[in-house]
Amino acid sequence: MTKLCNIDVLIIESFLTIGIDQRGQEDLTRIVFERNGRLPIIVSSRSTTAYWREALPNPVGADSLVSRLNNGQRIKIGQYDMRRHLNTQNTEN
Repeated sequence: MTKLCNIDVLIIESFLTIGIDQRGQEDLTRIVFERNGRLPIIVSSRSTTAYWREALPNPVGADSLVSRLNNGQRIKIGQYDMRRHLNTQNTEN
């Protein structure tokens, strides 16, 4: 866990596409709180922060965790599909 707290950039891809248990939420919270204000975290997800709050097992902890993750910059890419884009490029070449 120390490595995740101190790596230069932590990337969490497809956040909460599968369930998370209480222990997982506690570990993630510990990592996020340790990195807060010190090192960046990039989270990609197809779901909203409202869903994150519902999906996390501990509602009080979920509120705190989501608040920390949601305080940064948000980049919405809409319906952009990188796989389709790369496939189109490959067929053109």
